[in-house]
Amino acid sequence: MMSLAKEDKAFLCTWFSSLLSHELTEEQLKQYQDGMFEPLFELLSEQGLSSQVQQIQSDITQINEMPYGQLELAADFTQLFLLDGQVSALPYASAYLEEEVLTTNLNYMDSLLEQFGLQFNQESKEPSDHIGVYLEVLGRLVTESDSEKQQDFVQNYLLTWLIPFNKQVQKVTTKTMFYQNIVAVLVAVLSQ
Repeated sequence: MMSLAKEDKAFLCTWFSSLLSHELTEEQLKQYQDGMFEPLFELLSEQGLSSQVQQIQSDITQINEMPYGQLELAADFTQLFLLDGQVSALPYASAYLEEEVLTTNLNYMDSLLEQFGLQFNQESKEPSDHIGVYLEVLGRLVTESDSEKQQDFVQNYLLTWLIPFNKQVQKVTTKTMFYQNIVAVLVAVLSQ
């Protein structure tokens, strides 16, 4: 994971988790369009991701110019993450890991969820192998564990399925490339 301050790493984990767990609301999209996330984009650019950040900013501009931009973005989210695995990129470790590796992975996730006192979101009913849950756990590891444990989690429990997930995300055709670019930046952040 990038060499950043602990607070910045934790914020990135929360930001990615939020973006990949739920569709952006009209209000959230307006925050992007109003430039509220420019400091974050500057931070990512300083870390060598300026071309990826420019793509995300271009996506935001494109969405802003659409008559029903938020609805188009919601349709992209659905197309990418909520449909059948044949036409979508399911955001679950179980869609990309073999059974034995998945069992080990989920057992470790369950132990971390218990250790941090995290519970499933009963409202969204997301299982523990959802990308949002993994990123929430990583955020807790960032704030409560040493960098070695964080790196072990990223390398052995997250990137093992996040890389094939990203490949699938990039294959899905949507109106905008917003989420494809977000996932690509996530992989870049975790791989550094």
